[in-house]
Amino acid sequence: MIKERYSDHLYSGELLAILEVSSTPACLLDVHHQTVTLNQTLSAELKIGETKLHLSNWLSLFQIHNRGEIYRIIHQSSAWNETELSVSIQVSNQSKVFSCKMLHLSNGNIAVIFSSPTNKTNKSSQRSYQDTNTQNPLPSSSVLNMTEAFNTRASTTRTSQVKERLVQAADYFPYGLAMLNSNWEVIYANPKMEEMVGLKLSDYYRKKLWELFPVDEYNNFFQHYLRAMETQEPVDFHGHLYKTGIEMDITVVPSEQGATIIAKDISRYNKQLESMRNAEERFNLLSGNIKEACWICSPDLGELHYLSDAFTNIYGLDKQVIMDNPGAFYELIDDEYLEIVKEAGIIMTQKEHQVEYTITTPAGEKKWIRMRGFPAEDQGRKYVVGIDEEITKIKEMSLLEEKSRQLSTITQMAAGVAHEIKNPLTAIKGFLQIGAANPDLRDSYHDIILDEVNRIESIVQDFMMLSKPKSSVQLEYVNLEAIISYVSRLLDPDSSSKEVMIHYTCDSNLKGFYSEPKRLKQILINLVANAMEALGEDGEVQIEAVIHQQELIISVIDNGHGLSEQELSKLGEPFYTTKEKGTGLGIMVTKKMIDDLDGEINYQSSKGEGTCVTVRLPYRT
Repeated sequence: MIKERYSDHLYSGELLAILEVSSTPACLLDVHHQTVTLNQTLSAELKIGETKLHLSNWLSLFQIHNRGEIYRIIHQSSAWNETELSVSIQVSNQSKVFSCKMLHLSNGNIAVIFSSPTNKTNKSSQRSYQDTNTQNPLPSSSVLNMTEAFNTRASTTRTSQVKERLVQAADYFPYGLAMLNSNWEVIYANPKMEEMVGLKLSDYYRKKLWELFPVDEYNNFFQHYLRAMETQEPVDFHGHLYKTGIEMDITVVPSEQGATIIAKDISRYNKQLESMRNAEERFNLLSGNIKEACWICSPDLGELHYLSDAFTNIYGLDKQVIMDNPGAFYELIDDEYLEIVKEAGIIMTQKEHQVEYTITTPAGEKKWIRMRGFPAEDQGRKYVVGIDEEITKIKEMSLLEEKSRQLSTITQMAAGVAHEIKNPLTAIKGFLQIGAANPDLRDSYHDIILDEVNRIESIVQDFMMLSKPKSSVQLEYVNLEAIISYVSRLLDPDSSSKEVMIHYTCDSNLKGFYSEPKRLKQILINLVANAMEALGEDGEVQIEAVIHQQELIISVIDNGHGLSEQELSKLGEPFYTTKEKGTGLGIMVTKKMIDDLDGEINYQSSKGEGTCVTVRLPYRT
């Protein structure tokens, strides 16, 4: 049976260290020397910079009505083992109430433990002078329960309930805790320490430490233990247990009676840290070997957390300049796209979005950039993540493809124009020949010849418009409802003669926006005129304008005869038309004007159910 008494080995410094680890504010009173030693937790709680005070200075911290009572309790220590009272202490010009437990230790000192008061806190008048025959509260399997320190009889021990609670807490302490006496003999280890070292230390009670752990294998441990013993100052160090493979952070708290060892298992933390490092290395390897620039920034776009090396190659500016000053990024963007990029950034904080823009590098080089970004969250923290890629070559190829398509279309149209012009020219030639042979008949063919000439002129004008490159768009602040009303009034004579009704509705949220009014008017005139020609008598044309996700959507709906799927698929081809005297160029002209405004046009139709033409334009406010 182990003979040691725990209270004999618990030196004042060790008790303070144990309470410090558990963040318990406490202090030790040396009545003989009239000194008080505070642990760091209590010093911080009371907001004083000192950890050692004279007894009189310590008493001056309490309210006046508490000082005399505490003084009497201290000098009556032979009459009690443990007592508890409620006290008030002045902290930063405020009176703070504590529950104060005073424990009389066997070495003549008094331990004072502070905590916030509870409903069960005893007042000073209700102090109980307790006997020590309380039943041992430790589990039967506890290492300390096997010692006589906690199986003592009332006549031979002064162990208090507070001591027993401290020891019970030590057995359930989340860190490893062990004690050595001055002869380097193991006198205590909690279950956590036994688990960490892989030994049942209770079986080696009173054995020298080097009998359990060879000095040649654990030389680093013994050097730190020896230094703590010699200097009588706590020592922190990192150690590795070869038997269990555990990495530990160790604190050695020395005393005149030996040393207390506190060990924290950091193996899992180190593995997680190593895993994070490996993941970071793989991410850096990936981001460092792709052409796209990866970036991570704060939700307000004001701070960059990460920027890959590819940024320098794309933007021609050292990435560290942007890391230090994210606002410098906007200086690279060409003025015409600056506001568009800023608006796109705001959208990226809410949902996935992309934007294309041009930059001018510090070397004066023009580049096209595509930026894609989206919001992300990691462990409760929000970020915006994105990728930038240079698309200059893609844009150049797209431009070449567009020009190639245009040339192909123009070639096809030239053949069509030649064919279309040939017919009216043949008619004109024939009537002129007839007129030359019969002068009396010239006037009767005059109107027919003029109509054919006008037809040739119309074909040539449409052809010239389609063959022109995209002209610059002069944006103006326009009112769409006013434009629709203008088009409706302009076509009113034709609609009245055909008994066709034209209605229009506009979204209540629709406000003025930037566009080119001339093109916008011509687009609406062409679409509404086409719809009217597809109607019979008593037909209707409905114009609707709505705003959806920063787009202006204009729909022209008629209840005419509609188009089949085959007719829809050919719509827009040169010289394809469903009209008796049409050329098919009107739809192509309309599409070109819509393209000039950065919009798109779609057709929906069913035979016998009418047609809906939808135009989508940027809603620039």
